[in-house]
Amino acid sequence: MVGMKVAQTDWRLVARLTEAPEVAIPWLDRFYEPGEVAILMELAKGGLSADELRRRLHAGARIDASEVAQSIERAYRRVAIARSNDGEHTPAPFVERFMSWALFEGWGDLPAKAQADLRAWRLAWRTNAVRSDVDAIRDGRAFDAARDGTYLLLHEAEEALREWSHIYLFPCGCRAIMQGCAKPTLNCLCNYDWHDRGWEISLSRAVDIVREANRRGLMQTGHLPGASRNSICNCCNDCCFPMLVSERLDAARLYPRTRYLAEIHPAACDGCLRCIARCPFGAISSEAAEHGADDGSAPPLVDPTLCRGCGLCATGCRRGSIEMLPLAQSGAASV
Repeated sequence: MVGMKVAQTDWRLVARLTEAPEVAIPWLDRFYEPGEVAILMELAKGGLSADELRRRLHAGARIDASEVAQSIERAYRRVAIARSNDGEHTPAPFVERFMSWALFEGWGDLPAKAQADLRAWRLAWRTNAVRSDVDAIRDGRAFDAARDGTYLLLHEAEEALREWSHIYLFPCGCRAIMQGCAKPTLNCLCNYDWHDRGWEISLSRAVDIVREANRRGLMQTGHLPGASRNSICNCCNDCCFPMLVSERLDAARLYPRTRYLAEIHPAACDGCLRCIARCPFGAISSEAAEHGADDGSAPPLVDPTLCRGCGLCATGCRRGSIEMLPLAQSGAASV
């Protein structure tokens, strides 16, 4: 933002405007450029139309009007400011700026202690953000599959992609921030372009990404058809916020929602035990004496209380001996 000048920055004011946490204040100069601070100061008293924001910045900074317009657009793309459908500009919540920054900018440049503090804050924020929704699902008051996240079988994820008119690719924010595993990161898919920062890709490329993610042991989560803004995430339970939040809220099988249960057909199973390694939740064991096999090759057992219905065991089974049954057909208690 060439030419924009601001006085010595009051970072605590920036924190109040953007709802940034205390642990982020020492590092806010990494998140916001001087020109973005100037824009945020103009928005301190409320939202402004694009014309009014440009007028104020031009008058205050004494720079060319075209440069002001470019600076506002850059601040929007970097998620320093938000823009409503009617064109009003407001400070973007820090949690959104943080996600953009972690994905595309300087996350790796922060000291380890600052990264740990911000990880803990982001996980706590996500936990609090969904707590009431999880409570409503737990109490049987609400669950909308088009709005609330659910485990998707691989074929369901592919079918969802075929319904989207546009597909945008983003890095995985969860693994970028948490860094708890070495699984692939460039595989989050949306039907909307968040702040014009995604890459629009073809359906065939998107399907390839989802299949490869599944092959690498990542489970698919997202929304069933009907959501206006939809996404398909390729998740692990080491990094991904839905899995970590589910553990914190004791909400296994509720968030994301479990709709299937794995069932192993003994006659088709060759006892390779690949499914045990593929299951992220330890729901499959090789203690199968109750099957009565006398050659040591009895099929593994599925613990229905631990199975989340993600389908990774089924897609990894070379003999096709694992079927994903809807909960209503499986005989297991519904979640």
